[in-house]
Amino acid sequence: MVKKLFSSETSSYPQILLKGLWGALLVSGILLNPLFSYPGRDAGIFMYVGSLILKGKIPYLDVWENKGPLVFYINALGLALGDGSRWGIWLMEFLFLFGAAWLCYSLVTSVMGKIPALVGVLVMITTAGNVLQGGNYSEEYSILFSCLALWAFVKGMDDPQNKTFDLLIGLSLGFNILLRPNNISMQIAAAGGFFLLTLLSKDWKLLVRRAAMVILGAVVVIVPALLYFASKGALQEMINVALVFNFQYSSDTGIRQIVRGALGAFSSIGIVYSIIALSGYLLSLFVVAKGIFRNVKFPPLLLVLLLGLPIELLLSMLSGRNYLHYFIGWSTYLGVLGAFAVFYLLGGFAARLEKHTTSLLLALILLTIFVRLETWQDYGTVLQNLKTGQVEYVDPVAMYIRENTEERDRVLVWGFRPVINFVSGREAPVSFLPYPLVHVRSPLTDAWAGQFQSQLMSDPPKLIVNYIELDDRERIPDLDRAVRRERPIRWKSVVLAANLVETLNFIEDNYIKIDNVNGADIYQLKSSLP
Repeated sequence: MVKKLFSSETSSYPQILLKGLWGALLVSGILLNPLFSYPGRDAGIFMYVGSLILKGKIPYLDVWENKGPLVFYINALGLALGDGSRWGIWLMEFLFLFGAAWLCYSLVTSVMGKIPALVGVLVMITTAGNVLQGGNYSEEYSILFSCLALWAFVKGMDDPQNKTFDLLIGLSLGFNILLRPNNISMQIAAAGGFFLLTLLSKDWKLLVRRAAMVILGAVVVIVPALLYFASKGALQEMINVALVFNFQYSSDTGIRQIVRGALGAFSSIGIVYSIIALSGYLLSLFVVAKGIFRNVKFPPLLLVLLLGLPIELLLSMLSGRNYLHYFIGWSTYLGVLGAFAVFYLLGGFAARLEKHTTSLLLALILLTIFVRLETWQDYGTVLQNLKTGQVEYVDPVAMYIRENTEERDRVLVWGFRPVINFVSGREAPVSFLPYPLVHVRSPLTDAWAGQFQSQLMSDPPKLIVNYIELDDRERIPDLDRAVRRERPIRWKSVVLAANLVETLNFIEDNYIKIDNVNGADIYQLKSSLP
């Protein structure tokens, strides 16, 4: 069981090309096409913050968002590469997911063979796509670093004297912390795997050296980021937003919420894939337990999966909010565990299938295209539209703002939809964009609400767009007093800013409704009217 049952011969170039094509099709098929789609709330604010970074603005200081900083800079890089287009961010998503798929394939091939590796990649990308919710989330980018940590762990076990692999685990840890601290289950599991295996080998010196290299790798990534924000005077605010607030935001999580979230996640990810992965988990548990009790070697990879999956389940549901994109990180575990289930159950038969890998890849490519035929037709439409230059969707509200304001004008979107600011190219006049939602009552949130009101009153935007989505109608009050009476807020399930009444009164006194665009009321500053 511990020996590789398959040869590690380098694949032929045609096979490499076929694998690359198949992986690219899988990844492209789950990404939203910017010509036909609009990013969700979190994805939209990441784009907006990324666009402000390119203008020299500092996250947390100039714009509020409670995620780690790396996702903002990934968006900024994508926008820079795409010359401001959302296609640049699409490219970043593609590169990160394709890289994760390639690492997963390489890892599983080296341990189990090509056929299980194909299954593993298919399960990983498909399950991620089932909960992607439009994409451009920190959890999505974390998959690459989780796969890197698992790959480096396995390679390091094969070559324990090579410090590079331990350093890579540390680097991946640092990057995942900067994306979202909840996304570090694989690195925790790798550290746990090192410790448990040391209990068997008694090589404590190696464990200390590995721990030092992992810590060094994390420090190399995190310390420069902290120094950068400190140099900009934003370090304390970053800590308040990304750590203190998130801890407060998650502090009321209960076991009932976690169980409900787990059931919903397994259903959304796909029952069939979940069953395959659960089978792989139980088989891994059997193999590892047998290896320990009989004092025989077992694949160290399995130990990391056994430790990591429960940690990932817990961390992804820690906030109790149970948004589907929180569960993207499960996909790495589901993919590799699914591969192991196939590897174990096929046994020696998988070796005979190796001869037909090329034919299988061709079949998978055709199947992938057929299953996502509408997706490829949409990409074909994008290519056709290159002549006209219309390759991104712009909704009527953003178009209206573009046509009725100048670039220097400020626009406030009431309802927390910063993507409107991004697409219209108009900055918000405030830093704390979620207002009036504050989620938790604390001195921090009271200060941010006060900052919002101060910025709004001292520099009133030309337009305020009343853009409240249907799902938010019960927690965000409308700017129209009559609508607020018709649709009262469920105060027990939402925490709103303490100065909300004063803010609404200011808007009523200084703004007048001038239009309705695609269901969104447009308010204009009275002093700016001709």
